[in-house]
Amino acid sequence: DLDAIMPAAPGGIFLPKAEGPADIDALDRLLTAREQAHGIAVGSTLVAALVTETPRAMFTTGEYAGAPRLVGLSWGAEDLSSALGANTQYWPDGRLMPTYELARSLCLLGAVAANALPIETVMPDFRDLDGLKERALMVRSQGYRGMLAIHPAQVPVINDAFTPSEEELAHARAVIAAFDANPGAGTVGLNGAMLDRPHLDLAKALLASA
Repeated sequence: DLDAIMPAAPGGIFLPKAEGPADIDALDRLLTAREQAHGIAVGSTLVAALVTETPRAMFTTGEYAGAPRLVGLSWGAEDLSSALGANTQYWPDGRLMPTYELARSLCLLGAVAANALPIETVMPDFRDLDGLKERALMVRSQGYRGMLAIHPAQVPVINDAFTPSEEELAHARAVIAAFDANPGAGTVGLNGAMLDRPHLDLAKALLASA
């Protein structure tokens, strides 16, 4: 697969069924050889990895810090459920069963620990755009920075959900202004609520992502 695609100098490779940083190291070596062979800058082909697709992989989600080229981690339920012999992933109300909710959480924690982007998995029902928007907003509120798409119609919905609203941006600016007006303060008041330094960090990160 790499021999087929590397002559086109792709910006990145998505690695399925990653089971730990050793798999990223192995891919790094394969990419380096092909970058050199095709006159591509060594290290310029970035890597994102699916890190929950096997039972073993679930136990290594927190070990990716320092892996070469790594920019993002995502997770998947379909291959994991197949490996487990499970025939359902969801409760009747649409919520994920505990094993797959755990996979989502471990991916988020592992990505942040590795200083990589946590990326939500696909929503297979590409016709349910309202459900997609609701899910994208939910995972964004938990710390996910993006979401995989399985159909072109999903892309604008996902992009919109992960783009800060004007209201969010205005609140972030107000938080920063409140702390700027009180240099060195550990807490400030804003609109009747107490804010501390983590709120300031979140506000700065939101503005940086806009």
